[in-house]
Amino acid sequence: MLSTLGLLEAGEKRAREEIARLRKEAAQVQAVLGAAERVLQWLVDGCATVAEVLAEPLR
Repeated sequence: MLSTLGLLEAGEKRAREEIARLRKEAAQVQAVLGAAERVLQWLVDGCATVAEVLAEPLR
């Protein structure tokens, strides 16, 4: 039978492992989010450029 201290240590180990896994997952999500934000900014800039060009009178 495990001691109280042993149970607490086992719980601590599981919690630390879960935190490490979540930190890795969060880093991956941040990388994907950054890429998506760059694409969004590229599209916003493109829309603004097209709107600006279309707003100019024909010469």
